Amino acid sequence: MASATGFINPIIGQSLCFKSTNRLHYEIKIVLKHTYTKKAMNRKRLEIFAAPQNDSTTDDKSSFSMAQTIMRFYSAINEKNIKQLDKLISEDCIFEDYSFPTPFEGKKEVMNFLRQLVFCMGQNMEFNVEHICEGKDDTVGVNWHLDWNKIQVPFTRGCSNYSLSIKGDKLVIKKAQVLIESPVKLGVVALTVFKIVTSLFDAYPAATEWFLKSPHVLFHLLLKAYNIALRPIISPILEWYIKLLNFAVYILSFILRLLYYIAKFFNM
Repeated sequence: MASATGFINPIIGQSLCFKSTNRLHYEIKIVLKHTYTKKAMNRKRLEIFAAPQNDSTTDDKSSFSMAQTIMRFYSAINEKNIKQLDKLISEDCIFEDYSFPTPFEGKKEVMNFLRQLVFCMGQNMEFNVEHICEGKDDTVGVNWHLDWNKIQVPFTRGCSNYSLSIKGDKLVIKKAQVLIESPVKLGVVALTVFKIVTSLFDAYPAATEWFLKSPHVLFHLLLKAYNIALRPIISPILEWYIKLLNFAVYILSFILRLLYYIAKFFNM
């Protein structure tokens, strides 16, 4: 069936080849918009267009799968395969995780972040991709959450957008934007704060324009004020609190070990 209809790629799309009356080969491509899920893959037709078929198809961009490239990216994280991750990141990659104040720029910074991410995930935490959708201009959108030992972890849902480019004969990630669910659910309070902020913006347009064009100036002033006035007071309290938490963890682990040995002794 595949040889009769030409090349068929279940990820990127479908192609039908035929010979016209003037003996030129043309290829009619049916471009599909895909939504990938764990259960099924839904396809929605967008457009049909005709293009001359090139005999040398090795450089044809349709031979690549953007969705599969991103799935390999998440699989490499789950499998802690740093070498595979390195192959999927471009040299000029920009990785924007909005949990961090500034993006990671360049392959060196991005790979350093990914190594820390893999280390922090431990042995049982994994990314679980819920939906993945290919868009225009070499982009892929993903919805995901984190699982611990196949159990979904609360407040770990996220969505990511990836831009890809071609390097040699493969696709690599050129840009990533990651937005993670906030564990703090403000609800109506968030709308109230939003209304207050927009009211202040409308009441003081000149100051708002200055702030939006150079927000880092205000943040630097606040940081200096914190270092001068609040840090000498807050730092000792935080250090004491961290020591208290470490001591509580030590006591809890000791009690658990003691209970384990007691249960093991009576089971004998």
